[in-house]
Amino acid sequence: MSEILLLHTSETNRSFGGMPPLGLSWIASFLESKGFPADLVDMQISHTGIDQILQSAKPRIVGLSGTTHTRFEAFELARKIKHHDRQITVLFGGPHATFSADDTLRHVDSIDVVVRGEGEYAMLELADCLLHGRNPHSAIRGISYRQNGHIVHTPNAARIGRLDDLPLPKRVPGDIRRYDLKMDFLDVQGTSIITSRGCPVGCTFCSASIMFGKTVSYRSARAVVDEIQMLVHDFGFGGIKIFDSTFTLRKSHVESICAEMVRRKLIVPWECEVRVNTATKDLLRIMRSAGCYYISFGIESGNNAVLKKMHKNITTDQAEAVLTWARELGIKSKVFFTFGHIGETMDDAKQTFRFMESHRRSIDTFGSSVGIRIYPGTAVEGYAKSIGCLSGSFSWSLPYEERRNEELGADPTVPILLGPGMGWDELRALERRHILFWMKDLISSMRILRDQWRLHHGKKWWGIVKGLALGGRIPRKDGAHVEPEGT
Repeated sequence: MSEILLLHTSETNRSFGGMPPLGLSWIASFLESKGFPADLVDMQISHTGIDQILQSAKPRIVGLSGTTHTRFEAFELARKIKHHDRQITVLFGGPHATFSADDTLRHVDSIDVVVRGEGEYAMLELADCLLHGRNPHSAIRGISYRQNGHIVHTPNAARIGRLDDLPLPKRVPGDIRRYDLKMDFLDVQGTSIITSRGCPVGCTFCSASIMFGKTVSYRSARAVVDEIQMLVHDFGFGGIKIFDSTFTLRKSHVESICAEMVRRKLIVPWECEVRVNTATKDLLRIMRSAGCYYISFGIESGNNAVLKKMHKNITTDQAEAVLTWARELGIKSKVFFTFGHIGETMDDAKQTFRFMESHRRSIDTFGSSVGIRIYPGTAVEGYAKSIGCLSGSFSWSLPYEERRNEELGADPTVPILLGPGMGWDELRALERRHILFWMKDLISSMRILRDQWRLHHGKKWWGIVKGLALGGRIPRKDGAHVEPEGT
C-alpha cells in the first residue's frame, strides 16, 4: 500500500485515443527511486470510481494532473477526495496549474498545494515534508500554498538539466496496453515517449517555453533507445510517437538517436514534430533511414506577417522546402494550420487557405482548426485581457462555458480569442470555408469522421455541420435552435 496516489484527470471530449500521462509517470518512478512508493491511476482508462480508488489506496497525499481542458474535472476530483477524507493533502500540477496557481488556490478550497513547473523534485520534497515532517513548505521551491489566510508562492524550482538522472517513466503492463493510440496510416498500436523538455521559441499561443523555460534539456541517445527497445520488445508496441515540443531543435540530438537505433537494428516506425527552420533534407534522410515515416509541423499560417506576429520564427518558403523534401524522401506529413491569431485579418486567412489549396497534394494530413484557444500564461492570454476579450474579473477556476465554441469544434470550457476584425461572424465564415476545404478531400474527411465516431464524437461533429449549414445557429438537444449572442 502506497501513501501517495497520483491521478491523471480524464478529458471528457478527447480528440484522439489517449496517451499515457508521461509527466505523472516520470514523477511516480522518481518518487519510487527515492523510497516513496506511489500508485498511479489514469482516469482515462480506469473503470473504477474515485471513492473505490481512495478506499483501496488509503493515500495521505493525492497528486492531480490536469490541463486547461480538464481543469473542472480535476477540481471535481479534488472535491470528492476531500469529501472522502479531509486529512488527505491534495496537490495539483501541470501546465494549467503552473500559470493559474494563485487563481486556483483562491477559488478551489479542495486543493491544498499547487506544484509549478517540473514536478519531480518538488513532489519529492513535499512527500518528505508531509509524510516524515521534514522541511517546511517555505523551503520547497516551485510550489504555491495557503498560510494564515494568505497565498504563498515560493521561488521557481531550478530546471532539471540532466534528464538521464531520472528513471524511465513508470509503466504498468496491464494498463499501458489499454490505450487506443494507433500509428497513423499503419494498423499497429503505438505509444509515446519524450526525448527532451523545453522550447526556446515562445509562440504567442503556446505555454511550453514558459513552462519549462527557453533552455532545452535532453536525454541521451542511449537512454532514449533503451526506452524504445523496452516498449517494442517487452510491451510489444509496433510504433513510437515522439511528443517533444519539437524534436529537431538540436541536429546532433536527432542524429545520435537515429545512429543508435540503426546500430541496434531497432528500425520501427516512428513519428515526431519538426520545426521547418530546423530541418534539412539530409537530416530528414537520416531520420527516414532510422524508421521515421511521418512528421508533424506547425505552419499555422500562409502569411509571413502573421507568422511574425505569433513569434513563430519561420517563413512559408521554409515550410514549402520541408514539404518538398518529405515528399521526395517518402515521409508522410501532417501540417497544422490555425485561424484567428493576434492581428490576423480575413485577407490573411484567405491567404492561408490558398496556401493549403496549393499544397494539398504535398500534405497527407491537415491538422487545421478555426479559433485560437486561450491558455493561461500565454501571450494570447495577455493580449485577450488587454483588448477586453477576457474581462478583468475572469477566473480560470470559476464556471465557464461558451457554447458557441462548439460551432468551431472547440471545447466550450476554453475561451477563444476574439479580436478586432476577427469576431464570431468572421470565425464562423472561416469555419464554413474550412469544412468546404475538408469536403474536397473525401478520404481524409472519412478518416477523421471514422476516428471521431470511434471516440463517440460523431453526434457532436454532425451537430457542428448542421449548425453551420443553418447559418451559425447552435443546434439544441431538443431540436430547436437558439441564435448566439452578438460579440
